[in-house]
Amino acid sequence: MKLSIAIGALFATSVAAFAPSSIPSRTVSASSSALNVFTSEVFKTEDVKFADTTETIVRGGRDLFPLLPKAFEGVKEIGVIGWGSQAPAQAQNLRDSFNEAGCDIKVRIGLREGSSSFEEAREVGFSEDADTLGEMFDIIKKSDLVMLLISDAAQAALYKEIFAAMKPGATLGLSHGFLLGYLESIGESFPEDMDVIAVCPKGMGPSVRRLYEQGKEVNGAGINASFAVHQDKSGKANELALGWGVALGSPFMFETTLTSEYKSDIYGERGILLGAVHGIVESLYRRYQRQGMSAEQAF
Repeated sequence: MKLSIAIGALFATSVAAFAPSSIPSRTVSASSSALNVFTSEVFKTEDVKFADTTETIVRGGRDLFPLLPKAFEGVKEIGVIGWGSQAPAQAQNLRDSFNEAGCDIKVRIGLREGSSSFEEAREVGFSEDADTLGEMFDIIKKSDLVMLLISDAAQAALYKEIFAAMKPGATLGLSHGFLLGYLESIGESFPEDMDVIAVCPKGMGPSVRRLYEQGKEVNGAGINASFAVHQDKSGKANELALGWGVALGSPFMFETTLTSEYKSDIYGERGILLGAVHGIVESLYRRYQRQGMSAEQAF
């Protein structure tokens, strides 16, 4: 029942995304006070110009891995929750990057009790014996950074339990802004005492992993990613988000907001790819038939 309500919320959020509303200002550090203009004390930033727009970016690359310990300062344990498209790639990329950088940060996988994905996680090197694989809430409780990569519907159904399980001072990490849209649609918000960040690769999980591995031979190969700092209670969220993107192997990182991320996703993927393309094809099919074509010719 809870999951059914959450699935329904997907549609409610989609409608609410474009309704006139006041969007609360995000709480960020001085280092990322303006969209598209940010600074970093760890990574070199660069201003690039697209037509009449200038945007600040960070160029990634494996040569930046030695900077990861500083970017992840205070983070000793990361919980990657889920095993869908993004989680397998992101977990493996982070684990490999930390190993190469000489970081002692532990990456764990958290899954539902009895999930069939346990075996898949074991096949790529995560295990209960090594304390890198376990039940999701047990992993959440241990983690300094909780990378919540479960489905939109599951996030909507379980967010209260997830927030309650997170230890004080832990950071919530997302790769999609849907949860913000859902919380706003029901008049709720993230707990104020935690950092909330996002790193959103611009490609499917298998590509994130495949191009990361290609980057072992070609420095800079990878999937570009946007990043967002929605709440910065610690003052370190900006560097952590950038470090996450570097560890994923992203060759370019640019700033966005959780609101912009989920609205553009709804418009581009659900509106254009899943809705408009089908609608345009069907309307042309009917138009051609009205103009005298047979059904076969119109098709």
